[in-house]
Amino acid sequence: MTKRRNYTRELITKRNAAYQAYRDHHGDEHARPPMLRVMAGFGPGLPVSYEPRSKSDPLPWVEYNGDTGIGNWRYNGRECWTAPVEKNNEVIARQTIARSVYLRLAAAGIACEGWGDSAGTYARYTFADNSEVTWSGTDLYGAEVSNHHPIGEHGSLGAHWMQQEQPPYLEELPDFATGNYATDSAALVNWMIGLADRHGRRHQEHATTEDTDAALAWQQTSAGFIATAADCDRYRFYPVDGRATPAGSPGENWLAAYELPAHLTHPTLRLSEQEAREVTTPVFFQQPTGTMP
Repeated sequence: MTKRRNYTRELITKRNAAYQAYRDHHGDEHARPPMLRVMAGFGPGLPVSYEPRSKSDPLPWVEYNGDTGIGNWRYNGRECWTAPVEKNNEVIARQTIARSVYLRLAAAGIACEGWGDSAGTYARYTFADNSEVTWSGTDLYGAEVSNHHPIGEHGSLGAHWMQQEQPPYLEELPDFATGNYATDSAALVNWMIGLADRHGRRHQEHATTEDTDAALAWQQTSAGFIATAADCDRYRFYPVDGRATPAGSPGENWLAAYELPAHLTHPTLRLSEQEAREVTTPVFFQQPTGTMP
């Protein structure tokens, strides 16, 4: 009796072998063998992620909605195929790991900036209180720090938040590393919304027009507060986080805004909240509690 083919195992073996050949190649970069990604669906297909629900899951390959970060369809191995990784691929652009995160954050009033350096590509956001967060992902091989690889090759998401006003420089370094994109991206989005509720939303100069418009729509519908560059020049913002407020609502998210004298508003001048309190009286802004769209 002929042994039944395991198409999923064949796909994973081919993909892993192509990746290893790509990594091992030396010499002419133009002759370098391409990596492979697993595709499924209609037409040219979309990258799919190997996320079995059990050891014998008959439909272990997941096609994600690139806008929502939700897995829409499942496929068996026979319905999938491999395709060379291409630099300029319109389908992949709609499937990057960053896309649905950016869209969900913007809908919650957080319009991130994209940037990169020699280490990879990242997203960045500066809060009203001048603390800053960066976040990015690694691919399923753990070899690429990027926001640009497709959801089908998601490995993990990681972030770094740091308070920059003055020592001690508080920081958080969470990892979202279940390997399941829906789970990891939802956890990152909720964590970012929590940070924004505590540290204040702020307009980002280099965010896309699409994300900025979505953030402004959040501000309008929620009566939330997004600090402008002029606000940040004029005020210093500090999270209140449960201390007494004029409304007497400890446990809710508030920002204290201190309007400083002109000689204390230089961008490089670092003041503690206690120092700001000594020269002016704060105005309080309540942050609507963010929920993941």
